Amino acid sequence: MADDLLQELKDRLLVTWDDEATDRQLNRLLVRGQEYLNELCDTTFTFAAGSPERELLMERCRYDWNNALSDFEDNFSKELSRLILRAAVDDYNAAEEAAGDGTSTSTGNL
Repeated sequence: MADDLLQELKDRLLVTWDDEATDRQLNRLLVRGQEYLNELCDTTFTFAAGSPERELLMERCRYDWNNALSDFEDNFSKELSRLILRAAVDDYNAAEEAAGDGTSTSTGNL
């Protein structure tokens, strides 16, 4: 998956040359971006193709590559908020499934 991410990032940044130093730098951007998004949402994303977290990762790396990282959160605040909310809902649903001991959470009139 790392090679797939690297190639996608190179395509996005129009990096058409093969150079070990450039690849190392881009891999560092990817790792920092993954850590940032995982920490922001308190989860571990897979960054699967077509996922919102992968798209945000690519955009964050693009901003980092262009020395404009300070603008990333402002420009993508709506997308980041949606990602945080989705991660929270997924965590809640997973906790509910794990606690699924067969008891009903509905309340009725007694």
